[in-house]
Amino acid sequence: MADLIFACQRPGRRRHLSGADLVSVAARVAPASIAVHPARLVEAAGLSAVVVNPSPDGVRVRDGAVCLGGIFGEAGEWWRSGSGAPDGTYAMLRYDEATVELLTDVIASRTIWYFVDDEALLASTSQRALVALLGDLDVNPAAVSWLMSSGTLGPECSWDTRLNRLSGCSRLTFDRKAWRAQIVTTPIPFATVARDRQAHVSALREALAWSCANLNIDVRQWVLPLSGGRDSRALLAFMVKSGLRPRCITWTTRASRRRPLSDAYIAPLVARRFGVEHQFVWLDGHGEEPAVALDRFIAVAEGRSDEFAGYTDGCRVWRDLFDAGVSGVIRGDESAGIRRRAASPEAARTASAGAMVRDYPAAHLIHHLGLAEQEWPERLRQRPEEDLEAYRDRLYEQSRLPGALAPLNDLKGRYVEIVNPLLSRRMIGAVHELPQELRAYGRAYAQVVDRESRPIPYARFASTAAVPDYLDDPGVAEVVVRELSSPRIERVLATEEAVLRLLSALVAPNWRRPTPRSRAIASLKMARVALPLGVARRLTPRYSHAELLSPARLAFRATVASRTLALLDEDAALLAR
Repeated sequence: MADLIFACQRPGRRRHLSGADLVSVAARVAPASIAVHPARLVEAAGLSAVVVNPSPDGVRVRDGAVCLGGIFGEAGEWWRSGSGAPDGTYAMLRYDEATVELLTDVIASRTIWYFVDDEALLASTSQRALVALLGDLDVNPAAVSWLMSSGTLGPECSWDTRLNRLSGCSRLTFDRKAWRAQIVTTPIPFATVARDRQAHVSALREALAWSCANLNIDVRQWVLPLSGGRDSRALLAFMVKSGLRPRCITWTTRASRRRPLSDAYIAPLVARRFGVEHQFVWLDGHGEEPAVALDRFIAVAEGRSDEFAGYTDGCRVWRDLFDAGVSGVIRGDESAGIRRRAASPEAARTASAGAMVRDYPAAHLIHHLGLAEQEWPERLRQRPEEDLEAYRDRLYEQSRLPGALAPLNDLKGRYVEIVNPLLSRRMIGAVHELPQELRAYGRAYAQVVDRESRPIPYARFASTAAVPDYLDDPGVAEVVVRELSSPRIERVLATEEAVLRLLSALVAPNWRRPTPRSRAIASLKMARVALPLGVARRLTPRYSHAELLSPARLAFRATVASRTLALLDEDAALLAR
């Protein structure tokens, strides 16, 4: 998916941004490792919009309106202000003489950031672009806290205090004459429909089949990342049923390829079952220096995630897809039932990109780093009529998907387009109609998918590097220590004492020593291989508090935050130069 940069300026005011300014910013935020497609500039009276790295298949532009991503089924008059929002996974801009509209899909699978004051309405799918247009950086201390505690920016936070994030199912309407913005958010409610069990399963099957059959893409130019799990298998099965035969890829390490019941072991069996082309993309042996790989990851992820494990190759996988002429990737993020239990509302929050500093034990190092206070949004708090399971499922959709998974989609989308059939409005609506006993653990979804590929088992192990693998890399450790020793770390860790505490914890000999709890969990994970999948899931410990957070990962997050702020400073100086 490309990036969108937009400016609507009030006549006669001090600030003025030209179309050339937006094109300069577009060149700045585009991935540096590829020869990007020429930026596409759209200008009207007082309005400028630039599409960064637009692919031939996945960016729609009509009458100045722009849609990044996929529209499923009938598109209608998607470009016309005031018309209904189409089904799909996208970020959308449209305008006329009187109004500007920004629209997100049901989940906000593609993030839209915006800023408005007396002089301009600025919007973009890139925080870096908005900081460049504003010309300075107003650091948000809460963003540092969220990255340190959760590895994300949380459900609403941004690196600059002036930037706002548009939530899912939202339409921002900007009245150009009154110079006023109004946001209307209409999420799909969880509302169980009275049907028998089989009717619910059939309705979910029909929604899945419709979503896969109505992607409106040239499947020859797209690839489907195939793992050994249910979600990508569901996409493949129902795409083939509708006559679409995508090319499949599986990224993996060579060691994982030899591991029974890993994604890399199971995926080719699934591809063979459905008669589609399949190939491996190797994550190891890339020869990229850790500092280069990390800086590239930060530049395209914009510091919104610490999930570096899948990108230690310096995003070479995505560069190679772009260089090979691939238009886009069919993703399998889903919301068909959470497969993890929660013991409390706090546990539901921490499992959905919401772990806060206060969730860690009082003796934990994170409490001694001088981090800013965090607030959990009122809209994401448990409602009086909401039971724990319903609250957990709502948080997954309204916090985890846009807060933890959307940043990684945005990262990939800077190279190729992204569509997400399992996040269609029709699919989400069918899930919300399920009774809790069918939604829990994806039971109804499992019934739909399981019958499509029996007797091939599901993978029990991922094929990407585990977090400790890259944290133990001497090259990564060198980058982290060098960053913690630099003067600019003071913007993340405000006191010298905090820096020294973190450096001391890194070299302490006992932080790596396994605890009784960690040993028990490791044993259960090993036992899962020999047990039926349903039994193995029930053995998983109830998720009751924030994940154990090692000093190494905490230091890595501090490194990501520090380097992100340095990058944003450079972005802010772009137009001044």
